[in-house]
Amino acid sequence: MAYEKQNWKDALQAAKPERSGQDDSANQREQKKKSRIMYNRRKLEKDVKHYIHNTNGPIKGSDIERIGRKHGVFLT
Repeated sequence: MAYEKQNWKDALQAAKPERSGQDDSANQREQKKKSRIMYNRRKLEKDVKHYIHNTNGPIKGSDIERIGRKHGVFLT
């Protein structure tokens, strides 16, 4: 019995420190933050591409500023 092969899930559970739950929640918050930033970036890029595609004339700064304000980017 002492030489039985240990299940990998059991080995992983045994290797975890006792209070690793705190690290998991911090890592999860950080991952959520990164995901949210990437989502907002994709939305902004999509709106800019849509504006450029539908604009036949020159690109207006006021329109770009409007798109930026919509996504929380303020130009100074």
